[in-house]
Amino acid sequence: MPRFLGKLISVEDAIAKLSDVLPNSLPSDIIELVNSLGLFSAEDIVARIDMPEFDRSAVDGYAVRAVDVQGATVNNPAVLKIIGIMKPGDKPDKHVIGPSEAVEIHTGAPLPRGADAIVMYEDTMRNDDEVEIYSPVSRYANVSRKGEDFARGSIIVPRGERIRAQHIGIIASNGIDKVKVYGKLSAAIISTGNELIEPGKPYVEGKIYASTGFLVKAYLEETGLFKADYLGIYPDDPGAVREALAYAVSRYDIVFTTGGTSVSESDIVRDVVEDMGEWVFRGVAMRPGRPTSLAVVNGKPVMLLSGYPVAAWTGLELILRKALIEKYGLQGLERPYAVAVLMRSLPNRVGYTSLIRVKLSIEGNKLYAEPYMLKGSGILSSLSKSNGYVVIPGHVEGYSEGEEIVVRLI
Repeated sequence: MPRFLGKLISVEDAIAKLSDVLPNSLPSDIIELVNSLGLFSAEDIVARIDMPEFDRSAVDGYAVRAVDVQGATVNNPAVLKIIGIMKPGDKPDKHVIGPSEAVEIHTGAPLPRGADAIVMYEDTMRNDDEVEIYSPVSRYANVSRKGEDFARGSIIVPRGERIRAQHIGIIASNGIDKVKVYGKLSAAIISTGNELIEPGKPYVEGKIYASTGFLVKAYLEETGLFKADYLGIYPDDPGAVREALAYAVSRYDIVFTTGGTSVSESDIVRDVVEDMGEWVFRGVAMRPGRPTSLAVVNGKPVMLLSGYPVAAWTGLELILRKALIEKYGLQGLERPYAVAVLMRSLPNRVGYTSLIRVKLSIEGNKLYAEPYMLKGSGILSSLSKSNGYVVIPGHVEGYSEGEEIVVRLI
């Protein structure tokens, strides 16, 4: 006889309950900066220097005193004596400018002592060791001021920020070659089902190539927080599933199962987990992914995901991702979003949080979202052909065609 899920909890409650049973902290390590891409900073990274370290030229031209070129025009140029040249790498005190003097200067070179502005080449004419200035400039015109990019002691990468290429550049510009980053949790993925065969094996009529376990492994590793091992397919046999689960909880920080989570008599994972551990929740009021469940076995969280790939992905996206952010204070793990015009009405079953895949397109100066309308949590193309999704909260009956809605980008 089927064993029904019972009272479903909300997505928000599921996030909070998963957060509670995740490991209390992430491991951390100090690694070479060049190897930190995609990892999360385990501390505030603080600027060691001002950037720029000194006032420097933002253009090619002549360093001057602004007072010396006031009122300069093409018909009445200011004529200044050139006393030298400044190039990147020179020290600011290489030259000291006095009244009616100028220094030729290259972009990025330090402003010489006494100067307070730069006149671009385009507004000048050089005659031997003199230069005619055809346009006035205000103080610090065309000058990058000391510390305007970032000041010494300021936070350039906050703790919990995912390190991207631009972060590596700014860290390196401070002379920092090693960073403290969060390590990865170990995760095991167990797929179950007599109907499954591994990719690469000869096709058997009536069987299904396993895909959900591979999707889960890729999803976990894409977050930058997991080293995930796919343990393979296990038949709908209580002994085999029990052995696999016992192995996984003894060696990994967290375990994910796919399949066998629903209400039919063949859903073995549910029974084995119930016998070996304690339920945290059993089913979530969301579509797809309603059977998504959580248990604790041998002190380790075990997240039971649907065998259908889209439903499994939804459980990871709506619950796991949010729980990781909440638990560890991570930044850069949240999906970016855009506001788009809905091209088709989206009804919702009140009481359920629904995730609808959409395809975004640009027409004119507007962004439009076309819902991917193929039904079923096993339709993999709805993930591969969509580039965003809409979440309809449980208290909302739906969204109307033409309405502006928030789309999370994937």
